[in-house]
Amino acid sequence: MNTGKYALQVISHSRFRSLTVFLLVFVTTVCVFGSALFTDNIRNGADRIYGNTGTDLYIVPQEYLESTKDLLFKGKACMLPFKTDVSDSIRALEGVGAVSRQLYLETLEMDCCDAGGLQIVAYEPETDFAVRKWTDKAQNLGADEILAGSAACFTTGETVDVFGRTFTVAGVLDETGMGYDQSLFLSYEAADGITGDADYAYMFGQKAGLLSMLLIQQADGSDISALTESVRSTLEGSGLSVYAIGDLAAGMKSSIRMMTAAVRIMNVFAVVIASVSLFAMVTLTFHQRRKTAGSLLSVGCTKGRILRLFAAEYLWLFAAGALAGILLVCIILLPLHNVIKTALELPYKLISAGGAAAITAKTLLTVLVMLAAALSFTFVRIMKIEPALLTEENL
Repeated sequence: MNTGKYALQVISHSRFRSLTVFLLVFVTTVCVFGSALFTDNIRNGADRIYGNTGTDLYIVPQEYLESTKDLLFKGKACMLPFKTDVSDSIRALEGVGAVSRQLYLETLEMDCCDAGGLQIVAYEPETDFAVRKWTDKAQNLGADEILAGSAACFTTGETVDVFGRTFTVAGVLDETGMGYDQSLFLSYEAADGITGDADYAYMFGQKAGLLSMLLIQQADGSDISALTESVRSTLEGSGLSVYAIGDLAAGMKSSIRMMTAAVRIMNVFAVVIASVSLFAMVTLTFHQRRKTAGSLLSVGCTKGRILRLFAAEYLWLFAAGALAGILLVCIILLPLHNVIKTALELPYKLISAGGAAAITAKTLLTVLVMLAAALSFTFVRIMKIEPALLTEENL
């Protein structure tokens, strides 16, 4: 008897039981694989903030600290005005490697702006070290060009109207996991044309050279603590504060830890419930089919052959349930990636293909071990019984 064909016949004959086992494997896979992929995407986004921003210190107005966090990590549009430009004073400090200015222009739902609701970030291409981390177009951006974040829904070569001016999208940034993904980037030259325009005097006071944030990169070999203190002393009385990325992301890290802990607890419950249910289902099935096992043993069929016949149907159901669970998670998380990122309001970036493969392998191993434990325990119990007893009505 062909093992695979026999297993498919049994599955077709026992549809309700087969569907139950399939659903147990399916739900367990969705819970384990989906939650692991989701939390790893969040951690990946947070790691990118710490490892790849290129910025060691941020200078922002004290009263706009929460808005700064929302802008950097959540992509919420806002306007952060400096009262005093202290960039020259900061550049002169010992331990400062580079200083770059950025200006944030909040776009509202208004007639002049087709890109309503997006954060507009003006930066200096000649001094920038942050935006260039995500695209090689950042250093040579023209006054009539704009860069788009990965989740801003624009493509290279497309035109976009911002504050009554038409820009060409020169490039799209790599995914950062930060608020940059929901932003548009233009040069300071272009921003000065907007803020100095009389049409927007009610918003920007018809002024050029406005400033929202200073980004500081420390010099090689310098001490970050000493540099922070020097910057803090320089800013005294200016209404500005200096923050390391860790200071800005402290609350975010706490939220991520709480979320991942809650997801893990839910995973444990899901696996335990599925394991108990699967164990009960397999035990009941073997007891119902003990006569078949006894008859096969009586005619000389080996125990190993019987195990393969009975286990094959569960392996078919395992493969189908696991594959369906993984596909469902991918269908939900991949196409809705940008929607999830926007709704989550936390750093969120897809992990690498290798990381996804590792999660897939761990998920399959978890479900397979769960299934193997149930099969092995029940099969060993029944195989210890004499063939004659297996064919009796009661054990």
